[in-house]
Amino acid sequence: MKSLFTTFLLVLAVATALTGQAQTIRRVNNTGITGTSIYTTLQAAHDAASNGDIIYLEPSGISYGSLNSTKRLTIIGNGYFLAQNPGLQLTAAESLVGTVQFGVGSTGSRITGCDISTMGITASDVVVERNKLTTTYIGYNITTGATVSVSNVLVRQNYFESGGISFYPGSSTTVSNISISSNILAFASINTASGQYSNMNNIIIANNVIGDLTGNNGYTIDVDNAVIKNNILTYTSATATFNKRNNVTSYNISGGPQFGTANNNQQNVSPSAIFVGGTASTDGAFQLKAGSPATGTGESGGNIGAYGGAVPYRVAGIPNVPAIYEFNQSVSGNTLNATISTRSNN
Repeated sequence: MKSLFTTFLLVLAVATALTGQAQTIRRVNNTGITGTSIYTTLQAAHDAASNGDIIYLEPSGISYGSLNSTKRLTIIGNGYFLAQNPGLQLTAAESLVGTVQFGVGSTGSRITGCDISTMGITASDVVVERNKLTTTYIGYNITTGATVSVSNVLVRQNYFESGGISFYPGSSTTVSNISISSNILAFASINTASGQYSNMNNIIIANNVIGDLTGNNGYTIDVDNAVIKNNILTYTSATATFNKRNNVTSYNISGGPQFGTANNNQQNVSPSAIFVGGTASTDGAFQLKAGSPATGTGESGGNIGAYGGAVPYRVAGIPNVPAIYEFNQSVSGNTLNATISTRSNN
């Protein structure tokens, strides 16, 4: 009963945030809870959904499987690193997902708050925010291997634990109008996997952290026709290189000589001087420490890195819907007393 009531409260929070909208909310739960519009896999919920529906992946810790999306949907999970960041959600269980492919028909979709394996994006106007991810391909179908022209993709406030972001224009397909912002790519790079650099345009890479806290690994940016600003590239090797091919760079910090010192870039800055590190949570460790050279030295006097910019990184990927982070109940005679604590997560 308590589990059912807890799940109801979590869904109620999502429903409250979406009041007045016509979408159907479809629940995905594989912990034994059943009922109308409740499914055990993400694909099953997708298959039953209509364009514009909202799919809520309830906290479980058991994978909800992979998704091949052909519909315009909003998919909302519970966040990640919740055990390391207590007090943010009522339960620390995550919403785990296998591979995700946004294909034909899924234009305008959004996914948030999920722990995802590999992702492919071959639809335009897709928003990927506040997820934990591995490799994400933009313009490449991970199921069929086809390259597709895509535009207007927003990837922000995510934590990449490996792989990274791979642009994949083909010899006759383009990747354009892409914004990569406020992500932590701890053990990951941003690159053009296909090598078709000339078929990329209007790429903005801003306020990301690329590389781990030690600066000992060669994670980098290798793209073309991009505006690259307010990023922290942690690799400290004296021989580290950065291909400046048709890119405009400003207000970046590099652990080695990658960005140089022109256009308000800083070079040879150790990550230990930038981040709090230490015993903070996996993603919280990338917050700026007191006196950090990334504080106030970005464009327009803003902070450099994932916790800066117009929409900073959000610890634990809490989706921007109201969340219940505390629930207490007691029985007095025939009366059930309940206290519910909620917060906004914009």
